[in-house]
Formats: sequence, structure tokens, C-alpha cells
Amino acid sequence: MKRIRGSIALVALALLALLGLACGGGGGGSSPTSPAPMAVVVTVTVKDFTYAPKDVVINPGDTVQWVLAPGSMLVHTVTDANGAFDSGFLNAPSASFSRTFDNSTSGLTFNYHCKTHFVSNGMAGSIRVGQAAPPPRPGY
Repeated sequence: MKRIRGSIALVALALLALLGLACGGGGGGSSPTSPAPMAVVVTVTVKDFTYAPKDVVINPGDTVQWVLAPGSMLVHTVTDANGAFDSGFLNAPSASFSRTFDNSTSGLTFNYHCKTHFVSNGMAGSIRVGQAAPPPRPGY
């Protein structure tokens, strides 16, 4: 009888040890990582001869949406100075153009302008992808 009790105790102890291992109590492996920031949509209002806000800093994965303000009587574009994007003419109430800036754009600055109002009115803005992106060029 004593031998059976000892065997039962030994089996119970082995089961507890196995249960502890199965629950992952070892603590080995990689440390937890913080989740990537959620992608957001940043809205830039296009009205009269301005983009508001003029300069924007975003994270890779974010989208910028330019929206023609209601009541704006002018035709505008959102045109990257180096040809990365061009909205075409925004000429209807609440017309919009969107661009998502993926990981390949991290650390870059996009200087953009309105084709019809850049020279005459200096209508320009910039998108900096990440805090480390350089400041906009003069005039943007």
C-alpha cells in the first residue's frame, strides 16, 4: 500500500511538471513587440490658393487625402514636384485625391504643388514620411 501511494504521488508530481511546461511557463523565446501603429488618413483641404495644413508629417502606411473645399470656385491639382503622383484636375465640389505612402517612402519628403496656381500664387505643400524625413524644399 505504501508503494502504491508513493507511485501515485510520483505520477501526480510528473503530471504537474508536464502541465507547467505545457502552459509555457518557461519565459524563453522572444520578448513581446509593440504593435505597429494603425494607419491613418490625413485630410488636407484644398481651397482658394492654399492646402491646409500646408506641411504634414505622417508614418509609413498612412494615406493623405486632399479634398476640394465646398464653395471653392477654382480648379486645382495635387502634383508631386518629382512626378511621384498627380491628381489631375480637382474641379467638382468635394472632389478628392488620395495617396498612400508605404514603407518604401519612409524617410522621404514629397514636395507638391498646384499646376495652375504654383507660379502665380505659390500654392504648394509637403508630405514628410516619418520624423527623420528632411524638411521641404524652399518654396514648398
